[in-house]
Amino acid sequence: MADVEFIDLTGNIHEDPRGLSFFPWPGTVGHPQDILKSFHLVSLAPHTVRGNHLHPGHMEWLYLFHNPGELIWEVSPGEIKEQRVAGNRTLIRIPAGVAHAVRNPGPGVLYLMAWREPAEGASKEPETLLRPLSSG
Repeated sequence: MADVEFIDLTGNIHEDPRGLSFFPWPGTVGHPQDILKSFHLVSLAPHTVRGNHLHPGHMEWLYLFHNPGELIWEVSPGEIKEQRVAGNRTLIRIPAGVAHAVRNPGPGVLYLMAWREPAEGASKEPETLLRPLSSG
């Protein structure tokens, strides 16, 4: 099973005194219509968890911002990993079939942009399956 990838976006974030901008699709993408259909913005209140699922046929991309968060994922059956993500400089790629969740350790609201892309050769249905990894 492929592992979760944490991609440093330092060169892709444009920042000035007004704030920052990030263009998630600087080049071409394989299935732009599918990505646009799945693109969404999520907020997590302090001390909450969202996710606890997997996508059998889709790779998922997450970009956490505004406050630090923690990604929780299943490396292999029963083996759970966690990694803190902070600083608006990391894009997360979650391979198809990897169970995952995001935790907001608080104290402020955490936001994330998310989108899915069909994985080559993976089953397409159902798109999302519940898979508890963390309480919340």
